[in-house]
Amino acid sequence: MNRYLTLLGVAIIVFSIAGGSIELSNSYNQYQSHFRVSGTPGTNPLTMLDEAQWQFARLVGGGIIMGGLISGSMLMALGWIGRILEQLRDALAEELREAPAATVQTSGLQS
Repeated sequence: MNRYLTLLGVAIIVFSIAGGSIELSNSYNQYQSHFRVSGTPGTNPLTMLDEAQWQFARLVGGGIIMGGLISGSMLMALGWIGRILEQLRDALAEELREAPAATVQTSGLQS
């Protein structure tokens, strides 16, 4: 199960970075096209709405990236914790298997 959590965490991180980057890139290209057109005489100037849309797109793109990084990192950490717990369980099970043999040997020495 820990491998699935780690793999899912990595996939979420990769897709969130890709999705956020695409969102930022598309919004920036749109903003730049409005910015270039506004410099030509006889066209509409760059409005506050255009600037607000660009700032909102920056927030959304950054939120996608950060949200994916946080959730993916949490899943990877859960996978790592699960792996540690499995190793502890195996070590304790091994110790419990050896414990009855040790008690039999020590009780035989006492008689």
